[in-house]
Amino acid sequence: MPRHLCDADISEDVERLIKRSGITVGKFREKTLLITGGTGFFGIWFLSALASIRRSIGGELRIIALSRSPETFLQRHALQHFVEDVEFIRGDIKSFKLPPETRVTHLIHMATTNAEETFAGEDQLNKLDMLYMGTRHVLEECGPSLENVLFTSSGVAYGVNPHEFITETDFTAPNTTDNTSALGLGKLVAEYLVTHYAAKFGYRYSIARCFAFSGPHLPEDLHYALGNFVQNARRGEDIVIRGDGQDLRSYLYVGDAIGWLMRLLTEPLNRLFNVGSSRQVNIEGLARLIASAVNPPVGVVILGKANLQDNFRRTSYIPNIQAVTNAYPGLAEWTSLEESIARMLGFEE
Repeated sequence: MPRHLCDADISEDVERLIKRSGITVGKFREKTLLITGGTGFFGIWFLSALASIRRSIGGELRIIALSRSPETFLQRHALQHFVEDVEFIRGDIKSFKLPPETRVTHLIHMATTNAEETFAGEDQLNKLDMLYMGTRHVLEECGPSLENVLFTSSGVAYGVNPHEFITETDFTAPNTTDNTSALGLGKLVAEYLVTHYAAKFGYRYSIARCFAFSGPHLPEDLHYALGNFVQNARRGEDIVIRGDGQDLRSYLYVGDAIGWLMRLLTEPLNRLFNVGSSRQVNIEGLARLIASAVNPPVGVVILGKANLQDNFRRTSYIPNIQAVTNAYPGLAEWTSLEESIARMLGFEE
């Protein structure tokens, strides 16, 4: 029987990403770290890495994770034993309160509407509210004790960009008259708030505009094409592409991405960086790569119908990552797309 992705053991991968990241784990000693959005795809990887770091420095790192439903997350991810290393607090990003006498030094802010809510057609204004009110509240709640802040923004903040490779100096933005632009606009506002409060409180920050990713724990039944294709292949089903399959994408392995983000957290430069892969592949090529990775291979069906309701529709969505790899020597795309797909397909008993 296939093992559910929530039970995937990523411990070896986590140790590898910590080593590759080039961070000095001692920098976390006697610090208090708050993570929001820590129960999603990135969250489980981040919490796994932070828990490992905490153990390696004798428990001298306090990890606090904000969640609307800690019990659900802990039940789904019992294999990781997070309860031993992470202090969960229940609350809403727009109104939660820190435990008394808590002085947060490091903040990883990733909270937004979750993948399930987005897939279900979450109200656009709710997305804006969470990103504006949530970001403002968490920064004010943490206040002057902050030293380092990492905010995970998104490549959707560039809007529909005409360039083959999107760079940080491209000042394109979401269309304000498009009702589906709330996520991108909200990310822009949150980026501003991070910089505004940095001037007020004196912390250093990194803003990571994140693109598309692959790897274990990526949802396989929502709006992620790669996840859906992997699920189809694992089940022995044909992979169905509703469009023409020519849109260009790139996928950075999540283990590599968390390594990059750990470096941005520990060595903030008060800058915005793209985080993603520079290796482009069209959707048809991605489907065929996944279809051929199982035995026997599955088929690929191209319907050629554009989905006009897709708020993430981009004919090309690929970052230029030269800025981040220049600023942080040693960071690289360590894991190929083929290896990433094999890992996603290989978590079976």
